[in-house]
Parts: sequence; C-alpha cells; structure tokens
Amino acid sequence: MAKKKDKEVTEEVKEKKKKKKVKKVDIAQNFLYCILGLMLGLFALMGMCIASPEFSNMIVDLATSVKNAPEPEIIVKVEEPEGEEGEGEEGEKLASAEGEGADSEEGSGVTVETAEENEVKSTEAAASPQEIKPIVTITDPSQVVIADETSSEEASEPIVVPTEFTGKSDYVDLEPDIVDIDSKEQAEQITRQTGYGNTGDGLSFDAAFYPYYNMLDEKSKALYRQVYANAMDLNAAFKPVEQMGMLDIENVISSVAYDHPELFWLDTTFYTEYDFSGTAIKLELTFYERLGDIQSARLEFDAAAEVVVSAAATLPTTIEKEAFVHNYLADKLTYKHNSLDQSAYSGIVDNYTVCAGYAKSFQYLMQRLGVPTYLCVGRGANELHAWNVINLDGAYYNVDCTWDDQDPVIYDFFNVNDDDNYYHTRMFQSVNLPHCIN
Repeated sequence: MAKKKDKEVTEEVKEKKKKKKVKKVDIAQNFLYCILGLMLGLFALMGMCIASPEFSNMIVDLATSVKNAPEPEIIVKVEEPEGEEGEGEEGEKLASAEGEGADSEEGSGVTVETAEENEVKSTEAAASPQEIKPIVTITDPSQVVIADETSSEEASEPIVVPTEFTGKSDYVDLEPDIVDIDSKEQAEQITRQTGYGNTGDGLSFDAAFYPYYNMLDEKSKALYRQVYANAMDLNAAFKPVEQMGMLDIENVISSVAYDHPELFWLDTTFYTEYDFSGTAIKLELTFYERLGDIQSARLEFDAAAEVVVSAAATLPTTIEKEAFVHNYLADKLTYKHNSLDQSAYSGIVDNYTVCAGYAKSFQYLMQRLGVPTYLCVGRGANELHAWNVINLDGAYYNVDCTWDDQDPVIYDFFNVNDDDNYYHTRMFQSVNLPHCIN
C-alpha cells in the first residue's frame, strides 16, 4: 500500500515537472514572438518613412517635440520621521528627475530645484532651434498676445453673432500639396533643372512694417527672403535654400503672404516636391490665372492704389487718413465671392471681394501712407476671418473694414481694443501680433 502511494506521489511530481517545462517553453515562445513583432513593426515604420517624406517629417517633429518638452515637476513630500528631532518640518519640495535612472530607488538622479529654475528650464526647452518659435521684436514681450485658455466646454460652444456680421468671414488659408518623386532618375533630373532663383540675399524687412518676418528663426528668414524675391521676380519654381519640415515651409510662405499684400498674384496653393530620400528638391508657388499678364496687372493695381493714397495724403492727421481709407473701401466694395477674393487686387482694382480682400487692401493702402498696419487672421463669426491691427503713434488697435461695411457705414470695429473686438479670436502666427490694450 505504501509503495503504491509512493508511486502515485512520484507520478504526480513528474506531471508537475512536465507542466513546468511546457510553461517555460510557452514563455520562451511568447518572448520570441514579441521580439519578432517589434522587428516587423520597426521595418514597417522604416518603410513608411522612406515611402512618405511627409510621414518621416511628422515622426521627426514628434520626436523633437518630445525631446524638447519641459521636464515634468515631481512633488516630493518630505515627512518628519516619528521619534526623531531636528530633522526639519514636514513640507513639499519641487524636484526634477534627471537621467534614465530617475525612477529607480537608488541613484535616481532626483535633484531639488526651485520654481524659478524650473521655469528657466522650460523656457530654454521652448526656444529650441528645432522648431519655429516667434521672436516678436515690434513690441516688448509683455504685450504679446497669449491664446485664450478657455475650457473645452466653452470652446465647443458656438458664438452667437448678430446677423449683420454673419456670412462675412471667408478667409482661405494656404493649401499646401506634397509631390513625392519616387524615381531616382527623375529626382536627379529635377534637381539639375531647378535652380535657387533669386535667394533674396541682402534683403531686410523692418519689424515695424513686417512683423511676421521678425517672428521667424534665422533659417526660416532665409527661406522667407527667397520666397519673397522669387515671387517678386514672377519665378514660381525654385530649389529651397533651407531644408525643413512641411509645416515650417507652410509657416514661412504664409508669413510672406501676411506681410506683403502687394504680392496680389500669389494664389493660396503651393507645391513641394520631395525625392526618395525625403529631401525637398523643388518648391513651386502658384499665381492667379485670371490675372493673365501680371506685369500689366501690377501697373493697373499701382495706379488704382495711387489715386486713394494721394487723396488720403492731403488730410492733416493720421486718424483722418485712416478713416478716409476705411470709408473708401466700405463705399466701394460689395461682399461677394470671386476667383481673386483672397487678393488685395479684388479690393483695390475690382469692386467685389470678401474679408481677405478688404483686410489686405486696407493693409496695403495704410502702409503706403506710412502707417504700420498688419493682416490679422483668426476666427470671426465661427469661421476663418481676416481683419487688421494698426499702429497709431505706438498704440495698437483692431480694425475690421469688412464688418463695418454696412448701410450706412458703421464704426463698431474701427480702432477698438481686444476686449471690445467682439467675436474675433486670433489664430496661427497672428496670436503674436501686439496686444491691442488701449
């Protein structure tokens, strides 16, 4: 009986050992499957980066943003041990984890920092040269507009706008398009045939009149000068002097469009061609086809603008000059869509335009009169909208000629501060224009 019992125990032990062996094999297999899955995922990611430069740029931008993100604050609560004296009072200290061993119990690299030191570190991270960060030079930093920090519930609720202002917000932002050149031979041919054109070396743009240029870093300023110079020369296609991501290229071209309403032939679409390695080998702007001969259109544009500028220049004060231009556009223009309605040409030469045409026309005419005036882009009446910010003797004001164009002309949005600029919210680079606080 005892032998039979011993035999049963022996069989049971063998069975348990067998199960353990099987379990170990399963764990090993699962581990190998995980390694294989990670390798396949990495190969797939590399393939997508090679096939799509846009995806590659997105990955680089994401990695950069993660790298440059300000280090999180860790609240370390220090409690006085029971039964000991002279160890200090219970309190809270701000600490920042440094190094890969920040989470380990020993040698974690956790250092105690003051709130001021942490703020400096965050500021240094935000100013990384890997990203375009606005450097506003037209005013002191305390006047830079900060985006509204509204709650998600408030932001999701539509703004109720009076009927006289609805249907008058039709700004169209840039529409970039990426063209991938998969053939190495074709890419090399495009590279040989495409030059830099006019690089704009030696050009400078006064911060008082061209704020968006002065919001860029040096690398982006170089591309800005090249885009402006080639657009002025009516040279639509050229090789970019600087390599950067698609979002940064779009930011540069929109900055040129914001600063220069005189480039009225620039359409809202542009193309960037990338080769198989993700290098931007060609940048192509588009010009409005309806204009036909652009040189003739420029003469017509200049002549029409000169009539208004000459009349306004006879007035004794800046505010009278401004009111003259404001009322001239309101009396002359009718809000109506057309193929040039995003251009200053539609407001100065033609008689029909939308908010973009009003704002760019006002900007151009006031700058011709020597008054710093900027295009401001954002949200109005719950849609993309354009208006102006004007500098009158060092004080900044909002002006919306579009919404003031009523019958009769009103002045609800003529030289108002941000608090009184009802239903307008700045967006994109325009958040960095001077705050209208007067």
